[in-house]
Amino acid sequence: MKFLKKISLVFLLATIFTLVGCDREDPDTVGPTIEITNIPDNKEFKFGEDLTMRFLFTDQTGVYEYAYEIYSKDFLPQEFTVPQKHFDLQGYYTQIDQMQTVILPAKSAAETYAEGDYIIEVKAADINQRVTTYYKPIRLVYPATE
Repeated sequence: MKFLKKISLVFLLATIFTLVGCDREDPDTVGPTIEITNIPDNKEFKFGEDLTMRFLFTDQTGVYEYAYEIYSKDFLPQEFTVPQKHFDLQGYYTQIDQMQTVILPAKSAAETYAEGDYIIEVKAADINQRVTTYYKPIRLVYPATE
């Protein structure tokens, strides 16, 4: 009988150590975090210049794709837009830095865009299909004429 009690105690302790020793990583319930690290909110850009964006994505399970677009905050007539640009990262990354540049068109006789408040919208998805959307407000204006 003592032998059975000792075996039961050893089995109980082994089970407890096994359960305590398991790696219990929190389940992934949110999409990636997104930052545009080189542009402060409401920064002013001039038409005719390059708009360079540095995206920083982080996710515990891995970011595998992202997209961005630019549009007028107030959906102005003759607004400047960059239709959604989609990027497949050809793998997944827990942290990745990406740069994208948009050439802002100069003023021309053929096309004049509305100045004002614009939004850079960035979406990213992780390998579990969790999607996050990030918004960065900017201003677009024409350079002053001399």
